[in-house]
Amino acid sequence: MDKAPLTFALLDAQIEAMPEGPVATLNTPPWIRPWTLTGVLGAVLGLLPSLLIQWFAPAQWMAWVSTVGLIIMVIGFAPGFVRNVFVLWREFRTHRQGLIAQVDHDVGEFRVLATRLAAYPKGELEAQARAARMAYDRLGSRMIMLIGGVERLGLLPLLLSLFVVLRNWRDLLALPGWMSFFAIMAAILWVIGWAGAEFRRRLQFYVYLLDEALIVQGEQPSAAAGLPAHRTSGAP
Repeated sequence: MDKAPLTFALLDAQIEAMPEGPVATLNTPPWIRPWTLTGVLGAVLGLLPSLLIQWFAPAQWMAWVSTVGLIIMVIGFAPGFVRNVFVLWREFRTHRQGLIAQVDHDVGEFRVLATRLAAYPKGELEAQARAARMAYDRLGSRMIMLIGGVERLGLLPLLLSLFVVLRNWRDLLALPGWMSFFAIMAAILWVIGWAGAEFRRRLQFYVYLLDEALIVQGEQPSAAAGLPAHRTSGAP
């Protein structure tokens, strides 16, 4: 039976199928992401009326929107906050041993996957590795043009937005327009940077695995050449 074509979709499925390691709980689970995005949406919704008030007359619906946004923000961020506090408290005492065990686990699993990928022709592996590197560099350039390296600030932009909302939660409509604008943009740019950084991290996985597969291919002829030659029956 023919092998499946070597595509990034196949490579991504292989990575997702890898068994989790001893400290996989430190990774953000998929179910947290929708809640986090909901929290960001709530923060933006809570700040939006204080920005609209610069052009429209104050109205009761603006206060309602701010209140609803604040509630959505708290509900959205609560699951991730509670989980992170619990996981950090549980893993803190043995974090060094756990991280070392995770690295050992990942090296072994990546080697197994790279050995499977080594069955593909060398030209295909090299072409896919070049494409992954190009995608990584292009995405980095686009992120610099779009958000100017905001992803390097980590959670700081999001925490800034949360601080502005929580500090003025009693009267969000009284916020200066410039403060609301920068708080909203900080939250939006954090989402863009987070999504871009996650995809760039996956592209790094692709490049690493393809390079490892090429190394495995190079080792296979050497290993075969190092085997002792079989003697013929008539040899002394």
